[in-house]
Amino acid sequence: MDLNDITKYIQFICENISNVLDVDVTLVTKDLVRIAGTGIFSEKIGEKISEEAVYSAVLREGKSYVINKEVEDSCSRCCHRDKCKELADICTPVKLGDRSIGVLGIAAFNESQKDNILSKDKELIEFIKSMSDLISFKLDEMYKQEVKTMDDLEKEAIENAIKKYGTTTEEMKKVAQALNIGIATLYRKVKRYNIKY
Repeated sequence: MDLNDITKYIQFICENISNVLDVDVTLVTKDLVRIAGTGIFSEKIGEKISEEAVYSAVLREGKSYVINKEVEDSCSRCCHRDKCKELADICTPVKLGDRSIGVLGIAAFNESQKDNILSKDKELIEFIKSMSDLISFKLDEMYKQEVKTMDDLEKEAIENAIKKYGTTTEEMKKVAQALNIGIATLYRKVKRYNIKY
């Protein structure tokens, strides 16, 4: 499971950020593929962005960046500088645990948006980080719902077998046999999982 599994949710987050801040918003995966976006970015969903883009550094370093195209050194070295219409960006990693799995970014394409982003950069970094955390939380919750632990599966199998065979001493022997475990092991597991019967 990865960010591609929650693209509708991510697009919803991007649209809401865009509506509130009046900027374009995008999210790219760790493979630098854009999977959500608003405004200009919406036309580029599915495209891979340049490895020279600052987003690569965000993924590599796991930290947020504020970019002002006029003064940013990395922008002056980028081979896409002449085609790039972004005047300012704030981008932050989307993390799952310690791993950066994507980048959430907001971009200014006119002077008014640029001034707005750069004048509130610290507040906007915190806001974008919180939106990134929201995306990470959603993905983490999906993992938890989708993947049961071995203990959960074992407990469920024991409960189902007890329901099927019963709880008398003879029936518990059938439960143990059905589960291919010894009777003593069965009783230990029943106690461990606090199974009521």
